[in-house]
Amino acid sequence: MRAPVKRIAANVPGLGLLTVLAVFITMVPGVANTVPPQGSLPDEVAVQKVVDGFIASLNAADVNSFMTFFAPDATLFFPLSSLALRLEDRQQIATAFGAFFEAVRRRQPGPPYMHMIPVGTKVQLLGSVAVVTFHLKGEDAVSRRTLVLQKRSGTWLIVHLHASSLALQKQ
Repeated sequence: MRAPVKRIAANVPGLGLLTVLAVFITMVPGVANTVPPQGSLPDEVAVQKVVDGFIASLNAADVNSFMTFFAPDATLFFPLSSLALRLEDRQQIATAFGAFFEAVRRRQPGPPYMHMIPVGTKVQLLGSVAVVTFHLKGEDAVSRRTLVLQKRSGTWLIVHLHASSLALQKQ
């Protein structure tokens, strides 16, 4: 991948290799899916954009993109009994989801690897904090999600994710 970038940089006067590389990376799907620019968007719209990006990176099983939505000190309750305790920071969350996404990618030929679709999303703004709740419905369970976001330096980041699932009763 380095050769094409060097050729582009060599053929565009005044354009440095780092600039070309930065532009190239933003064009590669799944590489630079970060928290969307929020600028002067109304808070509810900015929070919804974060949630949409979070779900897209979850469905793509892309741990690098997924982690851009989390604050460094984020906490998380994973819905699996194998991870019953709270995850304490972004590194622990990345490790857990990295293993989870790897297993998910082995089951599908290509993206999207999952088809998580939030149902009944509710955004509650509380100053510089937002609480977002939704369900993910499956055939055997209803999964509940709560995202707590905080606006830090003008950017909404997830500071806590609580995930739980309830088995549906068979009729």
